[in-house]
Amino acid sequence: MRLFPITLALVIPVLHAHEHHKHEHAKPAEAQAQPRNALEWNALGNKRMQQARDVLSHDFSKAEKAFKRALELEPENAEALVGMAWVANSNHDFKAGKTWCEKALAINPALHDAHNLLGDGAVELGQYDAAFDHYQNALDLRTDLSTYARASHLLWLTGDARTAQSLMRKAIAAGGPYPENTAWCHAELAIQLIHAGAFPTAKQELDHAHKLAPENPRVLIAKGRLASAQGEYPAAIAAFEKSSTITPTHDSLAPLADLYLVTGDKEKASSQIRKVISFHEHSHAHDEEHSHPGSHQLALFLADHGNDTKAALEQARSAHEHFPNLATEDALAWAYFKSEKYPEARRHLIRALAKNTPDPLLHFHAGMIYEKLGQTSDARRHLAQALNLNAGFHPIHTRTARDLLSASNKP
Repeated sequence: MRLFPITLALVIPVLHAHEHHKHEHAKPAEAQAQPRNALEWNALGNKRMQQARDVLSHDFSKAEKAFKRALELEPENAEALVGMAWVANSNHDFKAGKTWCEKALAINPALHDAHNLLGDGAVELGQYDAAFDHYQNALDLRTDLSTYARASHLLWLTGDARTAQSLMRKAIAAGGPYPENTAWCHAELAIQLIHAGAFPTAKQELDHAHKLAPENPRVLIAKGRLASAQGEYPAAIAAFEKSSTITPTHDSLAPLADLYLVTGDKEKASSQIRKVISFHEHSHAHDEEHSHPGSHQLALFLADHGNDTKAALEQARSAHEHFPNLATEDALAWAYFKSEKYPEARRHLIRALAKNTPDPLLHFHAGMIYEKLGQTSDARRHLAQALNLNAGFHPIHTRTARDLLSASNKP
């Protein structure tokens, strides 16, 4: 099967993003209390990784121990090697993930999971040509939820929203071995639809996701994003608060600061800003084995909410140095903008826009940067694009975009 046109040309070297890429395995039988062989240790490792996915945990140590035990018993066990790659990627150690995948593929070139994980690493490192190739290899070996969903995300990142939505629907139709897998895809499709302003269809997807995994933090985050985009701020706050109660994440904690501000609760907003910063300071305190570069998410948050633009720039530069992808280009552009270094902001903005990612916030950042550079027509075009995509893309920035457009239209 060919997913991507052979003639497709990519312009430059997220979501993720990450958000969050996926890795699927056939559902294992319940492992014994003490696994007896490599097969059972692999099953236990996969089970532990799925349990982490269910609550958006970033602690993969139990799964890693299981995969290592499988390799102690069978050093050439390809499935355990893929499991180690999965753990490495989940810890954002994509160099190690690539090494594990290459070892697995040397044993069995038909492991579509290894090709998937190579693609995930390439996306995070901004190597989009390579990501297309890796995901195509995976699709040629198997079409299932994991391959369709990854291809969907990459296509959305590179500007093909329509095909991205189509492939995410294929992922949903294929289904996964765990309810969370399919719920995740419903939620991801809903987020793509929210970006496009298709709120009723997004709600339908989230209704499906909620039925499958009502306590899943990722589903609750997507519900919060939809409610926020529709101006239903109390419902949005409730969804994000519930998600953060289950598992605190940046994606559940950070939106609350803006929502508290827009609803007039400045005291709660101030407390929430401190909470987000504290979350990033302590989120990896338990993990001394892996280095953790700056966060593009924290960079954006500090640029919007912190008085320390130097800290925002440091976070953005570090994130970009380690992961030179579209998301870190945008974060660096915004941090430079907030530091009043507009030519530098423009340079990174151009790179962030190069794939035509249909993200309203990216266009808002572009509009603000071009406005400061005196490029009025470009500023208006991008601000209008942000609002045309999603008229409620952000509880605070939406108003800023509207005000600037209105002011520019006055004689």
